[in-house]
Amino acid sequence: MATGVRPYFSPIEEVVQEPWVRGRVVLIGDAAHAMSPSMAEGAGMALEDALVLAETVATGEPLEKYEARRRPRVAFVQRQTHRRDRMRHLRPVLRDTTLRLAGHRIFHSNYRPLLAKP
Repeated sequence: MATGVRPYFSPIEEVVQEPWVRGRVVLIGDAAHAMSPSMAEGAGMALEDALVLAETVATGEPLEKYEARRRPRVAFVQRQTHRRDRMRHLRPVLRDTTLRLAGHRIFHSNYRPLLAKP
């Protein structure tokens, strides 16, 4: 590290945008729903957004259908990231014990629902 240069740390922030669709303008990815990176789902969610938006446009459905279809899945991932963020702030002995005993179950409960089509 260069002398006198200190790394910058800030709290993780989440984007809460309502609505994602206004007329012919559609927000996708982090522009619509940036969240904590604890699940490493940012790129995946953005790709799903693009896929669902393409299907919506290709079928001639109103753009609001895209948002209605995406919101529940995005809300699920946001809830999971909130849970993980809270766990990160537990005392290390409690956090480590919890992850050792239930880590596999927590992992599967966080990701299994994402195997379904977006």
